[in-house]
Amino acid sequence: MRLNPRKGLAAVACLSIGFSILNAESSFSAVKAGSTCAKVGQTSVQSGKKFTCVKVGKSLQWNKGVAVSPASAPSPAASKSPSAESSKAQTPHEVVVSQVLANWKSWLSKSATTYVPSRVIVEQGYEANWATASTKATNLLIASFEGNGQTLLQEPITVLGDNKDWILKTGNTLSCGTVDVQQPLGIYCGHIQLGYGYFILNGNSADKYAGGTALTPSQISTLKFMVTHDVATMYELQAQYGSLKYDGTKNQIPAWIREGFVQLFSALAVSETNSPKQTYVDFMTSSNLLDQFPKALCAKTLQDFESKDRNWGGFCTYSQNFYGVELLVARHGGLDALLNFVRLFGKSDDWPTSFKSAFGISREDFYTEWYDYLGIAKADRPALTPAAPSIHS
Repeated sequence: MRLNPRKGLAAVACLSIGFSILNAESSFSAVKAGSTCAKVGQTSVQSGKKFTCVKVGKSLQWNKGVAVSPASAPSPAASKSPSAESSKAQTPHEVVVSQVLANWKSWLSKSATTYVPSRVIVEQGYEANWATASTKATNLLIASFEGNGQTLLQEPITVLGDNKDWILKTGNTLSCGTVDVQQPLGIYCGHIQLGYGYFILNGNSADKYAGGTALTPSQISTLKFMVTHDVATMYELQAQYGSLKYDGTKNQIPAWIREGFVQLFSALAVSETNSPKQTYVDFMTSSNLLDQFPKALCAKTLQDFESKDRNWGGFCTYSQNFYGVELLVARHGGLDALLNFVRLFGKSDDWPTSFKSAFGISREDFYTEWYDYLGIAKADRPALTPAAPSIHS
């Protein structure tokens, strides 16, 4: 289910932490990855690396650290300046964003130089942005997946149009079997997304584009995200199926992880290729594709979307998928752990066991960590229920 973007969301600002605090912390004791630290968000520079204190399960530990250039180290005089001393510490979410960005940078460094690029095929009359706007982001995403050991067996293709007969004719020549265009948009054979242009733009069925209707900047942002979103879905499916070609049926991983997976990957790829560049969270919120970081529980929680259900029922519940997966990536194994979870589930059909193996934390402990992260009082947290079983569809 697509959601109509909301208007007027403010972009999330990223704050920096004062280096005077970093130096003061590093002067007391040696810091190394995995050792105990005192406070989430605390940072320290040691041996050319900036370490951040993160929560792992129920304990606080220093993360693996990110290399910093010698030029970024402050002078003793600078570390004592009033402006440095008054710098604000990062919020828990800002720390998570910085960790995800560091992991994404490492992920991109392994990108493949040769790969099969994506194709967007649109009905005659669609303006040029339909076929070109998403190209940089989808190809960057493909190169990154391929370079990090995830191969798509078939060429990733998007087919969009106004006319049902044209969509069917075009799709049937590219797909591996029956294409049902009764659905406004669908992914077939794990490599082709096909459907109506209005739907990918979160529009109305009466909206037509074959007459040359020009897209607005907001619609172009939505188009970039949605096309890249579904290319990411193709890789998520392929990770689950391994060397087998996707046949249109699968046992579903929890909907919140599945959707958060593709939301995060596509946001990272689009924000990386946009000019001027923004952080992936800034892009999503300023483009009205995502709600701001939640400060309260949504009407439905992550626990409500452990089956295939994607009836989000509101922008808050749709957005929490992104922030939940973002937290997993930052604190529990990075982007590789997401793919590892899907691979393990594809072999075992046991998502709670696959979850713990991939992320190093149980489903139950992660939900506790999630509520802590949001600042939800224990008395206000929903009761923990047994894990929902996998559902074949």
